[in-house]
Amino acid sequence: MFSLYYRPENKISIDGKEYTVNTSFDVILRLIDLLKDHSVSDSLKLDMALKMLLGDVAKTLEYDLTTKKEIFDQLFDKFVMDTYKNPKQHDLQGNEMPSFEEDKKSHYSLKHDASYIYSSFMQAYQIDLVEQQGKLDWLKFQALLSGLPEGTKFREVVSIRQWKKPNKSDTEAKRMAELKEIYKLPGEEEI
Repeated sequence: MFSLYYRPENKISIDGKEYTVNTSFDVILRLIDLLKDHSVSDSLKLDMALKMLLGDVAKTLEYDLTTKKEIFDQLFDKFVMDTYKNPKQHDLQGNEMPSFEEDKKSHYSLKHDASYIYSSFMQAYQIDLVEQQGKLDWLKFQALLSGLPEGTKFREVVSIRQWKKPNKSDTEAKRMAELKEIYKLPGEEEI
């Protein structure tokens, strides 16, 4: 979880030894793509994912497949999953709020909307995401992405995808339907 009180954490302890985890946004994005790739075997995905997150030190981890999976799950839960999926919402008493199917639907794809995200970061923050590869932490990237202001291309496209047709028929509804078709995401790549 993103916090202003603490620096983003990038260390993990495995069998009493502390390792640095590469949590740069570009590594996490490649990791997400790797996990979706059905042409790579699960055991190879696991080795590749550990190498991506731990670097060359991953080669020195002499563990069986089950233990490697446990290590990866711990890494993924701690450094990726916390912000990759929307956290459950709670009311003032701490009770979990019901979620609706529409809440779960994403209106953007980190992969397919990359050019919109890139141009919006440049416009809003003067941050060149290509130059920030290997530098900008995943949690910071997520916070900046969620805070993109109105008037950026990314926010415009997401707004179009979220638009719902009003009850009455009018020219705006027709135009928005056309825009929704232009900017719709491919079904298999929604994040």
